[in-house]
Amino acid sequence: MLRTPCLALLLATTLAQADLVEANRDATVPPTRDFWLHANGRWNQANPIPADRAVYNSFAWQDDLIKKDLLAINADLLVKKDANGDQRRLADFWRSALGFEQGPTELPVGLRGVLAKLDEAKTPQALLDAAAELYAEGTGSFLGVFASQDKKDETKVALYLWQTGLSLPERAFYFSDEPATKRVRDAFPAHVAKMLGFLGYDAERAQKAGAAVLAFEVKLAEVSLPMVQLRNPDAHYHPMTWAEIDALTPGLRWEAATRRAGAPAVDRVIVGQPDFLRALARLLAETPAADVRDYLRFQAIAGYASVLNATTAKAAFEFEGIVLTGAKRQRSLEERALKMQDGALGDLLGKEYVARRFSPVQRERFRLVCENVRTAFAARIRKLEWMDADTQAWALRKLAAIKLRVGYPDKFRGYEGVEIRAEGLAQNLVNVSKWSRARTFARVGGSPEREEWGMRPYTVNAYYSPMNNEIVMPAAILAVPTYDGELLDDAVLYGFIACTIGHELTHGFDDSGRRFGPTGRLEQGWSPPTEKGFRDRCDLIVAQYDKEEPLPGIRVNGKLTLGENIADLGGVEIALDAFRTTEAYRSGRLIAGQTPLQRFFLAHAFAFAGNIRDETLRNRLLSDTHSPMPQRINVVLRNVDAFHEAFGTKPGDGMWLDPKERVKIW
Repeated sequence: MLRTPCLALLLATTLAQADLVEANRDATVPPTRDFWLHANGRWNQANPIPADRAVYNSFAWQDDLIKKDLLAINADLLVKKDANGDQRRLADFWRSALGFEQGPTELPVGLRGVLAKLDEAKTPQALLDAAAELYAEGTGSFLGVFASQDKKDETKVALYLWQTGLSLPERAFYFSDEPATKRVRDAFPAHVAKMLGFLGYDAERAQKAGAAVLAFEVKLAEVSLPMVQLRNPDAHYHPMTWAEIDALTPGLRWEAATRRAGAPAVDRVIVGQPDFLRALARLLAETPAADVRDYLRFQAIAGYASVLNATTAKAAFEFEGIVLTGAKRQRSLEERALKMQDGALGDLLGKEYVARRFSPVQRERFRLVCENVRTAFAARIRKLEWMDADTQAWALRKLAAIKLRVGYPDKFRGYEGVEIRAEGLAQNLVNVSKWSRARTFARVGGSPEREEWGMRPYTVNAYYSPMNNEIVMPAAILAVPTYDGELLDDAVLYGFIACTIGHELTHGFDDSGRRFGPTGRLEQGWSPPTEKGFRDRCDLIVAQYDKEEPLPGIRVNGKLTLGENIADLGGVEIALDAFRTTEAYRSGRLIAGQTPLQRFFLAHAFAFAGNIRDETLRNRLLSDTHSPMPQRINVVLRNVDAFHEAFGTKPGDGMWLDPKERVKIW
C-alpha cells in the first residue's frame, strides 16, 4: 500500500500555474544535501498542519479536494426525488450522521441487551461467550474470528482465529519507557474511566476499572506477537479442528463461542497464533472476572462513543485525537460524517463518485500505463543476477498473472437488505456491520468474491493483494480534474503514477508477498540460493533504515517497514526503466531548467510532501509498516544510481552513498 496522492496535487491552487515541480522546490536547500526537503520545502512551508489534523501532506491535500465532490454528491442525493434504493440509503445515512450529535448517550439496543446480562459472566467460558455476543453486535475484544480466503487453497474461504484485543496502536505502547509513549499509556486508565462513566460507573468505581483494564491489556499484550513477527504468513497458518483448539485452551469451548459471534458451523479452523489462544485461556482463568467484564464494557462504549452524541464524541477525541495523534480540535461534523459513510456504505458512494469524476477513457489510458510498467518490471527480473533461472520463470509467471484493477470495480457491491434510517447513526453502523459479517461468513466453505475491491474509487491510495494477486489503483489516485497539459510531461507522469504502479507490483515480490504464487496460494516458488540472495539484500535495507532517527530516541524499525521499503525502492527503479522508453527521456529536453531525470525525481518526491505532529510520528514509528516521509525519499534515492547521475552527488553530501553500499533488489 503506497499512501501517496495522485497527479492532481500538482495543481495546487495556492501555487502559481506555471511549473509545479519548480514551484514546490526550495532552492535554498541543495538537492544533494536533503532531497526530500529540496523538492518539497516550499509546499511544506505553505501548508502548515491545521488544528484539526495530525498530519497534513499531499495525500491529505488531495483528499480534501475529493471531499468537496463527496459533499456535493450527498447534497444532491438529499433532494433527489427519483433516488433508487441505494441512493436513499446514502441519503438517510447522511442525515443520521449529520444529526447524531443531538442523540442520547445510549448504545444500540443489541449491545445494551448483552451488557445488561454481563454480570452473569463469571467463568472463562461465560466471558468468552460474552465477548462473542458483543462481537455479533459490532464490538471487538479478545475474540478475533473472521472469514477470509484460505491462504493454501485460493479456491475456498476459510474461518480464521487471530490474536486481537489491544486498545492502544501497538503492543510496544504497553512496555516502552520512552517518555512520550509512556505518557500515552499513563493517560489510558483515565480514558477508560471516562468511557465507563457513560455506562453509569461512579467516579471511584470507574477509576478502579481504568487501572484494571490497563493491567488486563498489559497481560494481553505480553502474549501478543509484535507486528513485525506477523509478516511471515507461513508462520501463522495452523489448520486445526475444534477438539484440537479446545485441547490448547482448558476450560474454553471455541466452537460454541464462534457460533454466538455469527460464524458458521465448520469442522476446520485456521488458527493464526495457537500460543495466543493458549495464553488467553490462562489469562481468563487468572484474571478476576469483574476486571474482564470492565474490559468488555469499555470495549463496547469505546467502539461507539464517537458516534453516540456530541458529549461522548468529544470525550473519545480527547484521548484518540489529542493524546494519540496530537490534533488540537475535532474535525468538522461533515468531515466526520464522510468518514463514517465511507466505512459503512463506501461502495455506494464510490459508484456515485465515478459517475461524475472518472471516465472509461481515463481508465483505459492508465491501464496502458500499468502494462508499460509491468513490461519494464519483467525486463528487470530477467536481468537479476541473484535469481536463478527456475525462480525467474516462476516470478515472471506470477508477474504476468497479476490482475490490474484500475479506476473502479467492474461490479459494485450492493447493499440490499441493509436497514438504514434517517435517525440513529450508531444503530445504522451496527446494522451495516452485522450485514457485512453475515455476508462474509456465508462464503465460508465456498469460493471467494474476487471482483470486490478493498478500497473505494475515491480513496487516494492503492494496494496489492497477495491472495488475489492483483493491484488496485482507485480513480482518485489517477484522476486529474483540470490541468495545464504542459505540466503533465512524461517525467511528471512517470514520477508520480509509474512509481505508484511499480511500488504496488513490487509488493508481490517483497518479503511477505513473494510467498504467494501466481494464483494467490501460499507456496514456495523460490530456490534456497535465490532466497538467500534476497534475504542478504533485505538485511542491507533493514540496516540502512535502522540507522534513521526521526525523533530523539526513536528509530525507524527496518524489519517492520521492510516490505514497504522494498516496494519504494523497486517502484522507483521499475518506473525509471519505463520512463527511459519515452520520447521525453530520449530527447533530453529541459523544462524549467531541469533535465527529464531531474523532473522525474522531483515529481516523485512530491508524493511525500507534508508535515506531521510528533505524537503521530511517534505512533507511526512504533506501529506503521511505512517509513516516515523524508526517509521514503532520501533513503530510497541514495540507493538509485540514476539519482546520483542526475544531481551530481559526491562524497560528503547528505544524499551520497558509496556505490558499493547501494542496495539493488528488484
